[in-house]
Formats: sequence, C-alpha cells, structure tokens
Amino acid sequence: MAEHPVCELPLKKRKIKAQSLESSVQESTCRQVPVSLLSASEVLLQIPPDTKATLPVWDCLNAGQADALWNVTPQCITIQITPLIPQKAQSNDQPATQPSPLSETEPSTPLEPASLPVPSIQSQSQSVLMIPPAELSQRALRAKCKRQAHFHTGASEEVCICDQFLLGHCRNGSNCEMHHTPYPFHWQLRRRDTHQWVSSSHSAQVKLENLYCDRNQDAIILQDKADVFTLQFDTMTVDDSEKYDKARRLSNSSNPETNPHFPTVWNMYWFDELMEIWEDYTNKLSMLLLENLEAGKSSCRFHIGMKEYEVDFSSMTQRNVITGFQRSIRRRPAFRSPFSLKSRLKTVVLRALTFTQVLPSLSVDPLQEFSSWYPPVWTVEPGQGSDQGFSLVAVPFGAKAYQSIHCLFHSTMSETEMEIISIQQVQNIFQWDKYRRQKEHMQSRSTAHSGSLERHLFHGTTEDFAKEICLNNFDPRVSGKNGVAYGQGSYFARDASYSDTYARASGEENCQHMFLAKVLVGNVTVGKTKFRRPPRLSPETSGFELYDTCVDRKRNPSIFVVFDSCQCYPYYLIRYREVSDTVKIFE
Repeated sequence: MAEHPVCELPLKKRKIKAQSLESSVQESTCRQVPVSLLSASEVLLQIPPDTKATLPVWDCLNAGQADALWNVTPQCITIQITPLIPQKAQSNDQPATQPSPLSETEPSTPLEPASLPVPSIQSQSQSVLMIPPAELSQRALRAKCKRQAHFHTGASEEVCICDQFLLGHCRNGSNCEMHHTPYPFHWQLRRRDTHQWVSSSHSAQVKLENLYCDRNQDAIILQDKADVFTLQFDTMTVDDSEKYDKARRLSNSSNPETNPHFPTVWNMYWFDELMEIWEDYTNKLSMLLLENLEAGKSSCRFHIGMKEYEVDFSSMTQRNVITGFQRSIRRRPAFRSPFSLKSRLKTVVLRALTFTQVLPSLSVDPLQEFSSWYPPVWTVEPGQGSDQGFSLVAVPFGAKAYQSIHCLFHSTMSETEMEIISIQQVQNIFQWDKYRRQKEHMQSRSTAHSGSLERHLFHGTTEDFAKEICLNNFDPRVSGKNGVAYGQGSYFARDASYSDTYARASGEENCQHMFLAKVLVGNVTVGKTKFRRPPRLSPETSGFELYDTCVDRKRNPSIFVVFDSCQCYPYYLIRYREVSDTVKIFE
C-alpha cells in the first residue's frame, strides 16, 4: 500500500451506474470515483465491478493498522490513508488484521480499540461501501491509540529511545531500530540466568527516574515480591539478588532539535567532602564536560583560576594536576515528571492513566479571578453541605486546578524529594460566605491597596488540625504554638518549602498536610511580636483605618499574618510525602 495515498472525490449530481475507470487507475495510486451524498453523516463510494468489495485498505482501517483523515469541502471530499504498522505479505483471501507482536522483554498491556460495526457492502453491478465520516474519524483515533500502546526495546544500550514515537510521529512501528517506550526514560533489570532485559512496571519507571535524578542518591532498595535487593546508581549493578545482576537506563535524545519539547537534560556535579553534598559545576564547565563525554573522550582538562584539573570519565573523578587531590564527579539527568510531559507525550500509557474524564467546571483555573460568588469548580450548592459542615472533593490529575497547584507547590519543593499524594478542594459554604463578604467589603473601601488584595499562600499543619481547619477555618485566637514573631495571628507563607517545616508527617503513609489558602492581604506593614491586631494606617491622624496584614518585610514579603479569620479561607488541602527510596519494581 503506497504511503499517504489521497483520494479526491468530486461532488457531482449523477446517477449511479457501472462505468469503466481503467484509464484513471493505471497511472495513479489514487482512485477518483463519483460520489452521491446519502445524508449528512454518510458517503456513498462507487467501486468498479472488477474490484473486490472487501478492499484491503478498509481491512487495514478496520484492524487499526491505517490512519485516515477525512476532510469535506464544498468542492471535494479528501481521504488521506496512512499505514501505521508495516504489513507482512499475505494472500488476497486473508486480510492483514494482526498487529506486530510486542518485544518479549517488554511486559505491556496495550489499549485495544473498541469494536465498531463494519459498514454495509452491497454487491450489485457496482459494489457500494457506506462510510460514515464520524465513524471513520473515531476509527482513526483508536488506531493511533493502538499504535502508541505498542512498546519494544532492543539489546543495544547505544540506541536512544525514539523521539518520533514519543511525539506520535514514528511510522516504522515494530520495525523501528530505536526503542519504543512509554516515557523518554526507561528502566530495565537483567536476569542472571538468561541475560534478558526485563522492564519494570510503568509506575516504577517514574519512581526509579525520580530517585536517579536526585544528585545525592547513591543507591536505592528494590523489591520484587519477597525479594529485596540494592541498586547502585553509579555502577548500575544489583547487589544481594539471585535473579538480577545489572540495571540499565535507556534515554531519549539530549538534542533539542530532535525533540524540542522534552529532550534529556544532563547535569554535572562534584562531591564536596567537607559538606558531604554534591555541588553543581558552573554552566560553562558543565557544558564542556558533557560535550567531551558525549564525544566519547576519555578525559578532559580545564582551569579554574590558576589551578588546572583533569577529569577522568572512566572512573568519574576530578584530579588537581599539581597536588594530585581527587574528588568524585557525577552525571545525572533533570527530572521530567509525567505531569510536565502530559501535553506533548503521545504514548497511550500516560494518556490512559492521567487523562480521565473531567467535569467541564474543572477545566478552569480556580487560582485566577472569577466573577461568581462561589468558585466555578465547586460541586455543592448552598444548603447542600455535608453533615460534618464541609466537603473534601478530590481534584483529578488532568484538571486545571491540579496543574496550577502542582506547579506552585513544586516551585520551592523539589519533585525528587517530595511527591503529592492528593489535592482536595475544601468546600465549606458557611466559611466561604464569610470570606466572600469580607472580600467585597475590602474591595469597596476607598483606601487604595499597595499590592494585590488577594493572594494564594501556604499553611503547614498536622492531620488533626487539618480537619479542624476545614470545619472552623484558621483561628488567630489560638496563635502562638509555632511562634509570634510578626504578631499573634494566623501565619501563611509564600513558599511551600517554608510551610513544610510545620507540616508534621503522620499515619501509615507518613503523610504531611498543607493548605493552599486564599488570603485577603490588602494593605501590609511589618509586624511585631506584641501586635494583636494590625497598627493604624496613619498614626498621626485621627482616623481609625488599620492595616490589613502584617508581614516579615515590606519589600517582597514571604510571611503574612492575619488577625481576622474572615480574611482567609482553606481553599485546597494538599497531602504529600517524602519520596521513598524503596521501589516495588513490578507493581
């Protein structure tokens, strides 16, 4: 079947009758045949009498092995058919319906397209094929999903993961010489007995990558049912395992021209023995080392001031040429979470796991200003609150709210160190009404605010206090337990990393709790320990107007203190935990 055959079908009013099209077929891979429109959703194709009504092209579409684009214009109907998976030669009596098999080393459960009815075919003097355009479009989408769910890996570690497959453009299918994997990274263990590379589960792939991207992670614990063993990242060897001896990490290209959306970004580090931490090289030195390493050179020399150093890539050490002092170096990639990849990565595993159906209201960003009284993402109505006075509604991974909160949280909390378990909306009608009325009151005041009236700030707490806050809101009257440096009120932070110090882990999941709160900051001033309320705006005048909030500093404040519970609302509850260094590799 020729690649990208395009059939342009002129729309003409004419009777359906047998006619020879031999002259139009001999010189072209496309057929131009008359068409009569039966309805808005069906198209009648006339097929010459000497052509089999089964049509190999349609068999490929029906088997999910060809992609079809249907375009209707006032002048013509264009069908573009593109093969998805290379076919083996078969007899005319047996259409190709089976997809290429998966690699034996790749445990995968591809997403099978749902069965669709085959269009009716009438065998008369001319064969008639009924093709609803909407159905054809649906079939094309399912066919693409099926193709993007087929994964395979080869034996070579020098071959990259196919970026064209990751972006949904690879036409070679199972014949592609590059690796086809769910993510732009892929982890495998080698069996001792057969030397066969075995892939970990999809969820373990992300956990392994997350831990590997942590510069300070030397080794991790792997668990396969009852077997527990250790993976050494620097040597990629497996200790204490009778089943596995080595590990490998496959990667996509680091060239942004090959993949402009999520190329692999490598970083170079050197070990500070005094502080016992891994430090970054400067960008210039890191680029120099990476260029030499990728070029296959065994060593590289450079100067820092008057000192000359030599890096040995085989031992991954840096040596002072004069003194001979050595220190270890390390290369690790930057972490790319599935969340950051979801808009560009076209493999079915990620899309199937993360793009669940979301209510239309959740497609809006609740952190942006809205005109309605209640947040547009809320699912409860006034008077319909739960018996406990509030509702906690889970935010789906694909919702706009999840994206915004995830980015805000991880702007100061490393994804290689902390992972979000869940994000929940706090829906408390009574507390929201108080907050909303206070906001309207502050907006109506004539005094101009020096900055934004409303901000989204973090507040770390314990699990027990989290439930109380959901019901009763933040209460400035019980302040003082964690300090009153800027006043005796409720404290909020610009950065999640600051609030993390007050979010104590608890429960079997070792879970921590943090609120993303709405806070009406209004006019701010630097706070003092003795403040029980904000000071006056103009102490020299006889007015009684007060500042709204106290802060740690007037310029670019990071800590905010409010003294009125009506000025804050527990908008979202974030449950999170430290990234565990134990990975269940096949769960």
